[in-house]
Amino acid sequence: MSMICWKTLGSPPLSRSSTMLKAFDGRTYTPYGILGNLQVELGGKTVEIDVEVIDENLDYNILLGRPCIYAMAAVVSTYLRKIAFPF
Repeated sequence: MSMICWKTLGSPPLSRSSTMLKAFDGRTYTPYGILGNLQVELGGKTVEIDVEVIDENLDYNILLGRPCIYAMAAVVSTYLRKIAFPF
């Protein structure tokens, strides 16, 4: 999640993050912290996920990864480049 998006949410408390994120272009990012139990709603289904907050200029507000895909019980096809949500 971008820092701007986090501030828009009212700067809720973050927990420490011990991870280092690496982009496809080789750049590394140290997360500002982890926002726990963020409620995300897609297609009428709501799940809670933990997201890393990054203090960098990003082209997106939030990037939903594997934890969200698992929580949504989504099916991913890299061959077809599609995600199916079974609800």
